[in-house]
Amino acid sequence: MYYFPLKKKLKKIKKKAETILAKPAYIIPYTLTYWKFLISKLPSQKDTANTIEEYDLVFVVLDFARGWILEAICREIATYFPGKYCFHYSKSSLPPSKAYFFAHYSFLPICIKLNPSIWGSKILVWHTHPRNDLGISNDELIYVLNQASKVICACSQFARLLISQGLNSQKVTYILGAADQNLFQPHERENGAVGFCTAFYYRKEPERILNIIKMMPSRKFILLGKGWKNYDRFPEMASLPNFSYIEAPYSDYPKYYAEMDVFVSTAKLEGGPIPLVEAMMCNVVPVASKTGFAPDLIVHGENGLIFDVDSSVEEICNLIAQAFQIKTNVRKTVENLTWENFSREIQHQLK
Repeated sequence: MYYFPLKKKLKKIKKKAETILAKPAYIIPYTLTYWKFLISKLPSQKDTANTIEEYDLVFVVLDFARGWILEAICREIATYFPGKYCFHYSKSSLPPSKAYFFAHYSFLPICIKLNPSIWGSKILVWHTHPRNDLGISNDELIYVLNQASKVICACSQFARLLISQGLNSQKVTYILGAADQNLFQPHERENGAVGFCTAFYYRKEPERILNIIKMMPSRKFILLGKGWKNYDRFPEMASLPNFSYIEAPYSDYPKYYAEMDVFVSTAKLEGGPIPLVEAMMCNVVPVASKTGFAPDLIVHGENGLIFDVDSSVEEICNLIAQAFQIKTNVRKTVENLTWENFSREIQHQLK
């Protein structure tokens, strides 16, 4: 009389076990830390530690990211944040908070594993651009991002990419970068220089930059940034008569943008770049590759020009020449992209 109910129960247990075992092994550590969180909420586990005053928002930056533009963006958000906040630079011992803002999506996996308590809070994750050097599979990354409350991309391009890779569309949005509208003032364009603004990284396409400068000898070029003396062809670049390299404090950047009529961004992979917004805020005409938020900001032929990431140097030079003919008030097209508005959009995701 009891044979069939028992057999049915065993089938259910077997099916559940098969479902668990069928899941990828990378899910196990996250499942364990989630169970630790649930156990900590049991009445028998509660203690005086739960009475510690919590923050409204904790910016998780991690120590190796100190001084990066990622930390600077968090500082801008904090400037206009009305609640109680702090910056945390370690992957463990996150303080109690109603919400966490992870300055880079690569910080989230390890922090979830080491801090079970964050499961009970809102988790915002900033996503700049894809990387394949994080030591984590893309399947695992998408799984972890799906545990967040909201993944905030720097541009629409990578928001669409994450959705195509399996991220819940309800969990992803994008917020364009910003600039200080008081620091970066507009100027009249009068046949000024062509400018670049970037630290030295090979993904910024230094060979393209060098060849553009060489191909347009009648134009003056300014490279504003740092680390370019590490570029193996920098001596050749520095010797060009139409080229100036400038390392300057950030507060001085506006005066160099004021010397530019055209701003060029050549990278094949970007999340932003933020200097693109800064230059446009200064009424400089952008010529940028179709990556990051360039396609979100630039209406081709109206307030700038965009090119495919694999475009030739000749094509880019032709666009630079055309950019000098654009008469649009470029600042007007980005004047809403202030850090105050950026912060308020981030805060909206906390509601």
